[in-house]
Amino acid sequence: MISAREESVYNSYLYASRTSKNKPFRPRRNFAKMEDQDIIYLKKATAFLQRYNHINLSDWFIAPYKVYGKDEYFDLHFYNTRKALKCYTTYIKQREIEDPDNGDAIDRLKSSLHFIYDYCHENKITLETYINEFTGNLPTFLQHIKEHKINFYMLQTLEVEPILRKIEPSILNFIVSDFWSVFVQTRTKFLSSKVLKVKARKGKSLIKTKLTVENNQL
Repeated sequence: MISAREESVYNSYLYASRTSKNKPFRPRRNFAKMEDQDIIYLKKATAFLQRYNHINLSDWFIAPYKVYGKDEYFDLHFYNTRKALKCYTTYIKQREIEDPDNGDAIDRLKSSLHFIYDYCHENKITLETYINEFTGNLPTFLQHIKEHKINFYMLQTLEVEPILRKIEPSILNFIVSDFWSVFVQTRTKFLSSKVLKVKARKGKSLIKTKLTVENNQL
């Protein structure tokens, strides 16, 4: 028996394998004739993704095509291997340090800005409070980095390096592998960017002003 969640996972897998090769995608509706071995792989993959629910489905399945090339093919079994996890980690790291002025990086920055505004608005806090807020023993923004709600270019926008310097490197590396390497690379690229830096600082200023006005009205 295939659950609704497993159907969603399978169709995310199918979407990645088809679109990576520029082929049309049609979601699978009938799973009655699915091979028994594929059902086992699908259930294992779904259980893994539920256990690590910060992993984005689309990113998980597209990662090997981005790392190894679109001419490769990766079956369901591959996504139950350590190699799949390594691929995902590599892809996420590559994406973090991509050219800040390309369209994808700017879109991700906009998503980060929207997320932070929504989070602060829902929790009735200012941007300054968010930057200094802790969840447990760690800054909340690190949890959001781990969950890919925001990215490293957003960290550069928020200017949180002084806070990060107070945290043990081993803890940061547990959250993101080679944390400081990624941070330094994105800082250099952020400061030399022509488009993203301007949009980031403008977006930050707008959010800061809007949240301050909202909280003063409470």
